[in-house]
Amino acid sequence: MIPALYIPLDRLPLTPSGKVDRRALPQPDTQTEPTNTTEHTPPRTPTEHLLATTWATVLGTEEVGIHDNFFDLGGDSILSIQVISHARRAGLQLTSKLMFTHQTIAELASVVRHAEPETTGGDVAEAAAGSVELTPVQRWFFDGHTTDPDRYAMSVHVALAPDTDPAVLARALEAIVDHHDALRMRYAPDGEGGWAQEYGERPDGLLTVRDIPADGAEAAPHDAADEAQRALDLRGGALVKGVFLRTAGAGTPPRLFLAVHHLVMDGVSWRILLEDLATAYAQLAEGRPADLGARTSSYQHWARRLTDHVRSGALDHETGYWRKASAGAVDLPCDEPASSTYGEVAAESVVLDRETTEALLHRAPAAFRTQINDVLLGALGRVLNTWAGGPVTVALEGHGREELFDDVDLSRTVGWFTTIYPVTLVVPDGPWGTALKAVRKTLRKVPGRGIGYGALRYLREPDHPDRVALAAAPPPRISFNYLGQWDSADGGGGLVRDRLDALGADQAPGESRPHLIDVVAAVSDGELRIEWMHAPSAHAPSTVRRLADDFATALRQIAAAAGN
Repeated sequence: MIPALYIPLDRLPLTPSGKVDRRALPQPDTQTEPTNTTEHTPPRTPTEHLLATTWATVLGTEEVGIHDNFFDLGGDSILSIQVISHARRAGLQLTSKLMFTHQTIAELASVVRHAEPETTGGDVAEAAAGSVELTPVQRWFFDGHTTDPDRYAMSVHVALAPDTDPAVLARALEAIVDHHDALRMRYAPDGEGGWAQEYGERPDGLLTVRDIPADGAEAAPHDAADEAQRALDLRGGALVKGVFLRTAGAGTPPRLFLAVHHLVMDGVSWRILLEDLATAYAQLAEGRPADLGARTSSYQHWARRLTDHVRSGALDHETGYWRKASAGAVDLPCDEPASSTYGEVAAESVVLDRETTEALLHRAPAAFRTQINDVLLGALGRVLNTWAGGPVTVALEGHGREELFDDVDLSRTVGWFTTIYPVTLVVPDGPWGTALKAVRKTLRKVPGRGIGYGALRYLREPDHPDRVALAAAPPPRISFNYLGQWDSADGGGGLVRDRLDALGADQAPGESRPHLIDVVAAVSDGELRIEWMHAPSAHAPSTVRRLADDFATALRQIAAAAGN
């Protein structure tokens, strides 16, 4: 429970124009004693109060002191985007650069600017239309997914409030698609062996209702999800399909299965979409029109600016780094040489308990002066090095919403922004402090947090030597993606009440996978869960089980070392 000092974001006092009324916030206490940085110090000014409220909400913590470090509290790059989004809606012009440079509220409050509604920049108020450049990750997708590109979704399965009205939910989903331009894309072959994307009209039939029998219904939800996933249609613009699952009998809450084509969706976008869906539903249920606020920059604007940026030569200085990073490293051992399809994929899972997760999120960053992503990659690198007999190159995924342009605000833009880039994990033996320092040094050397690799690889002119060289390098055969922290619900009283197990199959079974092993980590309900998805034809389940267990052991060692 957040103490009274922290006013929930949806209850902040507003002026008639809709801005936060700072005069109605707690004012500075002129009798405040000199700061003691070793103890909790509450916010003293309206700006510090807004920041503390935002941090407490996003981090899910009861209280935030003005000298607490964001990353020591469990913050990461994905959560920082959520902080920026909420802060901007409250009238603070916050950026990722400021968040990483000034990691406490006291420091941030001294440098953050107060934004006027009309000065957010770019095409924030415009509904986008026309053709849209393909972004690097979209081009990566079309290059490698040729069997059934229509079926490649990201999906969620959530429990809803018991009294959820499916008709109102359908209208809320329509409002979401109307507001977020990327959800209205459609695709067609460009006549040159590639694909083109452009905006279309919102399609009908976004939500269907399925009544699930109370008995013998185990397969029914999966069948409904599978039908939605199969219904995605790139050419027709059907990129969003939802199913309202209503189970007969009392005591079982309704559920929502929502599939969105990955071409227009990523992990950060899911957070935005679910939050906006709850907002729109609440407004419509009260008889008000859905109002999701001003748009941030369109996917079209971002794609155009990034393409022009690359072709101007602005990233050419990174070419040498990426050519070296793409050079051959130690390959993964394989029990049998094989490729992999989504139909054969298997998974080995590890779940770390709350105490260990808490230590990794909160104690390890402070103890080792690092961030959670460095910790995870340090443990992974050591396990892979031992297995392969040397440093392994990993395809590392990042959120990709880098602040390259002053007139682009992506804090509440839905789309696929993911960056995928190679990093060779050199992890020395010895104490974990030394190992994590080496990993941190490696990751800090990555230019632009990896955005330049895909940009140069896919947006340079087709015959440009840099593009040709990067395209010729073999891709890593293992990937890693940290999805950040996911709350299971929106506070207990809203639309979404719990996150549930996955349904159906997001990818076509016959489609080739780009990597033999995908390691995906996320924190949900206070526990770190790591999935090792692999091809049994290439790696025996016992091999991957051993790797997953060794990874968990390494993380437990780091957690223990952080407490000493």
